[in-house]
Amino acid sequence: MNRMHWLDALAARFLVTRQPRFFEEGWGSNALLEKLTRGPQGFAFPELAEVTMSQARREGRLLVREGRFPSPAAVGSLPEACREARFQLLLPGDAGPRPPVCVFLAASGDEGFGLRRFIARELARHGVGALLLENPYYGSRRPPGQKGASVRTVADLLLMFRATAVEATALLGWLLACGHPKVGISGYSMGGSIAAYAAAMFPLPAAVIPLAAAHSAAPVYTEGVLSAVPDWEVLGRTTGGAEAARQRLSELLSAAATTALPPLSNPRRAILVAARQDGFVPSSSTLRLLQHWRGAELRYLPGGHMSAFATGRSAIIRSIVDAFSRIEPLQLPPEEQPA
Repeated sequence: MNRMHWLDALAARFLVTRQPRFFEEGWGSNALLEKLTRGPQGFAFPELAEVTMSQARREGRLLVREGRFPSPAAVGSLPEACREARFQLLLPGDAGPRPPVCVFLAASGDEGFGLRRFIARELARHGVGALLLENPYYGSRRPPGQKGASVRTVADLLLMFRATAVEATALLGWLLACGHPKVGISGYSMGGSIAAYAAAMFPLPAAVIPLAAAHSAAPVYTEGVLSAVPDWEVLGRTTGGAEAARQRLSELLSAAATTALPPLSNPRRAILVAARQDGFVPSSSTLRLLQHWRGAELRYLPGGHMSAFATGRSAIIRSIVDAFSRIEPLQLPPEEQPA
């Protein structure tokens, strides 16, 4: 096993004193936790019928449009502030009206679109567009009273995971219906883990590129660097102490694992990318996802969780482009994009 990268180790020291902590209001609704840990049984593929799009504006080689739609997430009750989803669609200006598009989901704490736009610009050089979804509970979708990206209950975290996955699958279908012949899904860290989960729910062929992703959030919040962010004292008040709280959190998050869903129908269209010295995502977790998706490819980036996203950007772009080359164009009856 490779030693944790020094930058991840530095982050671990900082997170020990981080305020506010995650789950400062405890577990949340037990009824909601029970629903969210059952998995998407009888999952109905969501359709987006009310997508509102802005006029395109040019930013260098990109054509950028803003989009909004009512969230189709049906499990649990999203706070009012989360119910309207927001995204940016960034298309290469010289690749025709319907290029391939990759839905790229946000990492933990990544509010807004700034960090992911670097990926979008690089993808555009290869003729691939990017759709950047803002997670519920983040940025303009943050509920009143929530401080930063620190969700207040465990139920909120699971609801954010599930709602983001449902919205992402709906956007993949919407892109196909709009005439984009190839679609894919990716993301880094939490975004990569949710991308894997969403891909397992999506019934049509799509490129899948989970970056620095875990098979489940359980080891991330109970073993890795982020195990310092939950408020274990608060969680332990109703479970018999911090260790019992850690065990319960692991069980709840494991029930919502990608490995709890059926494997991809064609794992060859998936390329997993991991950092060799990742202190946030245990390597064993990524390997569990690889084993579940037998036939998928695993590539490694040098460095740790925090450094690899910057220093490994060219390899990340190559992995996304390669995954898109492994799927055939899918032609659905095109719909007009809403004005």
